[in-house]
Amino acid sequence: MSTSRKLIIEKFIIAVNDPKLPDLDSVLENDVQKTLNSKIVYNNIQEAQEYYIKELDGESTSQWTIVECEPEDPNSNTLRARISHNNKTADTVYTFSPADKIQRIDVIN
Repeated sequence: MSTSRKLIIEKFIIAVNDPKLPDLDSVLENDVQKTLNSKIVYNNIQEAQEYYIKELDGESTSQWTIVECEPEDPNSNTLRARISHNNKTADTVYTFSPADKIQRIDVIN
């Protein structure tokens, strides 16, 4: 684990919080594993940008934030964090690939 998984999640959230999304393509390219032919929210960087721009539209004051993050376990490929957005908090599990890229994001509640 060369880069902290918490840091990877923080970079992702910082990129999503910027309405112009200048760094989202870089974060997705470097820190998110691409998955093809599956039922996911987006399949490529352009679709991801469109998705997050739509989510941010009209809610520029609402930011995604990490409320709490469990300590990293080097023997596990997941990291659990509580993420807050628009007055809602969700327990979220990030699954990482062997290359330490975000492979999947699951909301528990």
